[in-house]
Amino acid sequence: MQKTIVATLALLASTVVASATDLPSKTKAPASPLPTFASEAYAGVSVGANVSGDRVYTGGAVAGWNVNPFLAVEGGYTFSDPDKKVLVGSVYKKDYKNAGTVSALPQFKIPGTDLTAYALGGVGYQWDSVTADHSIYKVGGGLKYDVTSQWQLDGRYTRTDSIETKYRGYDDRTTIGVNYKF
Repeated sequence: MQKTIVATLALLASTVVASATDLPSKTKAPASPLPTFASEAYAGVSVGANVSGDRVYTGGAVAGWNVNPFLAVEGGYTFSDPDKKVLVGSVYKKDYKNAGTVSALPQFKIPGTDLTAYALGGVGYQWDSVTADHSIYKVGGGLKYDVTSQWQLDGRYTRTDSIETKYRGYDDRTTIGVNYKF
C-alpha cells in the first residue's frame, strides 16, 4: 500500500512540474545587438556652400533606402550658383552646375545616441551652363541625427570631381539637410 501511495505522489508531482514548464517565462528576451531602423525609405532637401575655390551656394534633394542597418543607397540632385561669372567668348556668364548622382552610404548607428555616422561614395553626371557635360564621382561623409522617429537632420561634406581628365576641377561642399523617413 505504501508503494502505491508513493508511486501516486510521484506521478502527481511529475504532472505538476510538467504543466509548470508550459507557463510563459517572466524574463525578457535579450535585446538584439544590431541597431534597428524605424523606416527603410527617406527623402530630403539640403542647402550649403562650397568650401573650395570660389564661394558657391548649393542646394539639392535626395531619395534613399536603408538596404540594411549598415548600408543605404541614395539618389541625389544638386544645383550650385557661383558668386562670380566666367568669360565665355565676349560675354560673362554664371557657370551654374547641375548634377545627378547615385551613391552608396556605409553607415553605423552610434550606440546610446540618435546619431548615425556614414561614408559616401558614388558616380553621376554633371551638366553645366558653360562647360561641357561630363561624368563625375563623389566621395564624402556625414552624420544623421534622428530628431523624431520620422524626421532627421543630415550634415555632410562631399568632394565632387570629373571622371574625365579634361574637365578636372574638384568641388568641396558642406551641406545641412532635413530628411523625412517613410
